[in-house]
Amino acid sequence: MSSAGSGEEDWPELVRATKTIVIVDVVESVRLMQAYESDVIDRWRRFVHEVRTQVLPAHQGRMVKSLGDGMLLEFENVITAVAAALDLQERVGAYNLAGEEAARIYLRVGVHRAEVMVDELDLYGSGVNLAARLASLARPGGIICSAEVRDELVDSVHAEVEDLGMCYLKHWPCAIRVFQIGAVIEPERRQEPHDDPLASLAVLPFQAREPRPDCLAAADMLADEVVRSLGQAAYLRVISRLSSAAAAYDRSIAGIARRLDVAYIVSGAMALEAGGRISLDIRIEHGPSNTVLDVRTFSARLVDVLQGQDDLVPQAVSLISRCVVSRELERAQGKPLPSLEAQSLLMSGIGLIHRSASADFLRAQELLEALSERASQRPHGHAWLAKWHAMRVVQGLSDNVEEDAARALDCARRALDADPLSPLAHTMAGLAYGFLAKDLPVAQAHYEAALKTNPNEAMAWLYTGTLRAWQGRGREALAAARKALSLAPLDPMRYYFESLAGFAALAAGETQTALDWCLASLRANRMHTATHRTLALAQWRLGQAAEARATVRELMRLEPGFSVTRYLRRFPGGATAMALDNARDLRAAGAPN
Repeated sequence: MSSAGSGEEDWPELVRATKTIVIVDVVESVRLMQAYESDVIDRWRRFVHEVRTQVLPAHQGRMVKSLGDGMLLEFENVITAVAAALDLQERVGAYNLAGEEAARIYLRVGVHRAEVMVDELDLYGSGVNLAARLASLARPGGIICSAEVRDELVDSVHAEVEDLGMCYLKHWPCAIRVFQIGAVIEPERRQEPHDDPLASLAVLPFQAREPRPDCLAAADMLADEVVRSLGQAAYLRVISRLSSAAAAYDRSIAGIARRLDVAYIVSGAMALEAGGRISLDIRIEHGPSNTVLDVRTFSARLVDVLQGQDDLVPQAVSLISRCVVSRELERAQGKPLPSLEAQSLLMSGIGLIHRSASADFLRAQELLEALSERASQRPHGHAWLAKWHAMRVVQGLSDNVEEDAARALDCARRALDADPLSPLAHTMAGLAYGFLAKDLPVAQAHYEAALKTNPNEAMAWLYTGTLRAWQGRGREALAAARKALSLAPLDPMRYYFESLAGFAALAAGETQTALDWCLASLRANRMHTATHRTLALAQWRLGQAAEARATVRELMRLEPGFSVTRYLRRFPGGATAMALDNARDLRAAGAPN
């Protein structure tokens, strides 16, 4: 800057910064001006005005300068710069619609990221020169970028990218690697119902309220834990964190959902508060309809979350799971089966199985049968239909146990035929063979096959715990049940996990634990009769005779045909000591023989 009184103007202050530079050149500008001067000037001025007022504000860019045949634009990051370049190429066509072919305005664009010198009037440095050289390589209507730009792009998400290899540029000392950029071809939306029965979901990177390293790290950790927990749900297809992060640059939830081909989007923002507490805001949206399903705030001490001593993440995952199931149930209400997508059939079927009300339970069968027919080459519909028949017997709703057992086994075989390695199919086959066919060795083999493929298959651990309880191996039963609970994503089936865990705890002699889990289960679903049976046994053994008798009366109200004799007849472990002890205590608590 010149000194005062020198008679020279004060120069703007220069700042060194890393920027993404976009150079825009008009193809054959000299010829156009000579042949169509006034018309080209008019169209170019109107186009530049649109760039200033619409394109740059939308993509957080700055117009450094505009010439009669080009522009120099500045952006803070690569993603917005490339999006703006693609936007420019798409918009300029509108200024040629009324003109003859020879008068059309075509653009060449070069994009480079570099450290430059910046002031309020211009950009300076070799990076600007390189961006201009890149623009000269572009075909009319094309965009060329450097390796520095390409490294920050995700192919088919931010742009379609083609490697052009090493190129020599005019007046540039050495060859450089260059890439051609094109607009992403959006996938066609499927007109037919989805055959994929898994509900698709993406978790976007959680934002840190303050850009401090500790806050950023905590936000990433929480997002990772949420993705990991959701990934354990057998009915969800969870997009990888890297893909979700790449798509997050799209500012539209509907746009992100379209790019990732998902139905549900989860976003979050985290703040570190006084006293080492964290506050996490979770937002769940249905992408295709651009609908907000729920927004909640969770709070906990950061140290407790890191040590696994707080249920902030499980609570968030539980909320997400409930929203997904509730949304699919809403879509299924009153709609004819042919119009429902496979994921709606699956999610609604699972949700209605576990409501236990007779009408809901029958509707679940209808939905799952439709899914098994539509997606017959996938295991999901067959596997859950096998569970439906097993649940029908468990709930005392079956009027022909042998027929339900045969149909459950058939469904399990169909699931395994569709995918012999499917952990879900093996898990449900184990349930059918263990509970209904009472073939415990075959059931155990299926659970082991499920866990070999996926050691985190929560239901396989859960049913392993039940099987060990039937065998009188209480300690092993309780260990497997605890493993299942630790893996369960706290979704709408949580009551079911707690119910079976209560049975495993009872087998291990952990009676108070069994009581606590049964009470927690009944708070979520008071109509699950198996939970009432286990609760009555725990209450009786803890000396709560009046409570046990009240529980048995409620059991009889829900399952009028229940008797101790029927209980012993269908107990998969046979007349073991545990079964006989249970029968004795149920009689004592008032169950009919």
